Amino acid sequence: MTINVGKVAMVPITSIRVGERARQEMGDLQELESSLKSSGLIQPLAVCEDGDEYLLLAGERRYMVLLANQTMEVPVRIYDKGLTELEIRIIEKAENFYRKDMEYYEYDSLVLEIHRLQQEVHGVSAPGPGHSGHKLKDTAEMFGVTDASISTAIKRAEAREAFPELFEKCKTQKDAVTILKKMDEAVVKDTIARKIERDKERGESTLTKLANCFVLGDFFEGAKKIPDGVIHLVEIDPPYAIELQKAKKSEGESIYQQNQYNEVDVRNYDRFIIKTLNECYRVMSDHSWLILWFAPEPWFEFMHSALETTGFQTTRMCGIWTKPSGQSKRPEMHLANSYEMFFYAWKGRPALNKAGRSNIFNYFPVPPQNKTHPTERPIELMQEIYDTFAFPGSRVFIPFLGSGNGLIAAHNLGMSPIGFELSKGYRDSFLVKVHGMR
Repeated sequence: MTINVGKVAMVPITSIRVGERARQEMGDLQELESSLKSSGLIQPLAVCEDGDEYLLLAGERRYMVLLANQTMEVPVRIYDKGLTELEIRIIEKAENFYRKDMEYYEYDSLVLEIHRLQQEVHGVSAPGPGHSGHKLKDTAEMFGVTDASISTAIKRAEAREAFPELFEKCKTQKDAVTILKKMDEAVVKDTIARKIERDKERGESTLTKLANCFVLGDFFEGAKKIPDGVIHLVEIDPPYAIELQKAKKSEGESIYQQNQYNEVDVRNYDRFIIKTLNECYRVMSDHSWLILWFAPEPWFEFMHSALETTGFQTTRMCGIWTKPSGQSKRPEMHLANSYEMFFYAWKGRPALNKAGRSNIFNYFPVPPQNKTHPTERPIELMQEIYDTFAFPGSRVFIPFLGSGNGLIAAHNLGMSPIGFELSKGYRDSFLVKVHGMR
């Protein structure tokens, strides 16, 4: 993406024309004059060519002070003529980043507004490579800051828009960050998710279609509406029946994540898995693949047997996701576990998209502070797994969506995904994530 930064030059102040867009209230010009005399003009005025003159785009207060002090020539940043109204607004807003008297919340609001304006000009970028449109990364590049800085500023601004009363007593950015941490994450996500739901009614964008692939509801009920033999790849990440909530609590997972996780009673786990596999086998096409994540201790033998019982063919040589580091509840006795396993099984005689690929998948896990689900896997890992077993255009079915990263992975590969999830909080997190990909 090419960013119009203009060219800097010295021009006579009398050649600058103040148009109708000029502000009416100039504020305290005496204080500004004192600042200019002590520190000089830090940021040039912003103008665009207008015949033999220049039209002032931003910096009117500085222009008024310089004019009153009979300054003959002033530094300006000159933009090409023919700017659209939106582009002029963007320049006017962006120029405010260089004000030294800006409050933190003004900065946040400007980041959000400029990001939205750029999306109006260039369009909203769909997730995945090769898509045009404006992204967070583009906004960060405009102002020479990190993606994380822009993302954080936008989150603060959106939270302030949703709950202005909570930020009334915040005097510093640190205060605002503290409020964000204290706020109920579920409430924030629910508010943003409601906004996205309203946006859906205005048109079917690519991101809206992706959001619609995340179905809030019970898999066993929803799957009844799927015809027989239409799915090319199924990825099952079921509850593990290993008291994951207690394990994740010890690993520092948030209470918010723990409370949403739907575990299955170990006494009913065998029936739950058999019922799941039977339903998946029904909707799968004649030659299709199934991915089944599981806890090898204690479920390896049962899962292998369950696959064969329900009609699948498989192998005991599993797919392995390896991680750079591991964890152990009893490090004095047990080696740290740094991998996860999945059975890959098939119906009929399907062919791999990546014939001969290794069964080892080396990918970093999602950092704990970035997780929206306790068993969330990185999108890059899921893309590689899906791309190994299925082709572009394949229909992908994910019975237990969790974070929804599988939907994004399939979408990025040009596949058609759909899945189900019981917890509204996870769906809200997914919608926020898709919203942030704009």
